[in-house]
Amino acid sequence: MIQAISELTRLLTAVPEAFAQVDAADAAAPRPGGKWSKLQLLGHLCDSALNNLSRFIKVQYEPQPLSLALYDQNEWVAAQQYAGTPREEILSLWISLNQSVLRVISGLSPAQLELVFRLETGETVTLQWLIDDYLNHMKHHLGQIFPDTEL
Repeated sequence: MIQAISELTRLLTAVPEAFAQVDAADAAAPRPGGKWSKLQLLGHLCDSALNNLSRFIKVQYEPQPLSLALYDQNEWVAAQQYAGTPREEILSLWISLNQSVLRVISGLSPAQLELVFRLETGETVTLQWLIDDYLNHMKHHLGQIFPDTEL
């Protein structure tokens, strides 16, 4: 858990610095193949933070195993209208949500990290696994936003 906390703390500094270097037109432009723009990708990471923050909290008090409810990522990005949202607003939201995630995961005990989620496949995973998956997912998309930057 120390590694996850350290990595998220580092990203909370690195991402705003890197995003400040991205040209506004480049940030808003759809990526090749009509894929999400960099703004939409960062917005998607906000949606991921919203959903995972809720999961990280609910698993602490709801019956085990907690069903891991999925969400329609494309619908969330469209509903949030990230393509036309000012970049500073999306970045601010990403920072705020991940500061909340950091507060929640920093307070978890070793026993809480073993709390269990049930995936749609019926497989179970721990809260520790989900936190690691959250960070891996984030780093994957950050690599798409900043392909020429080592974060």
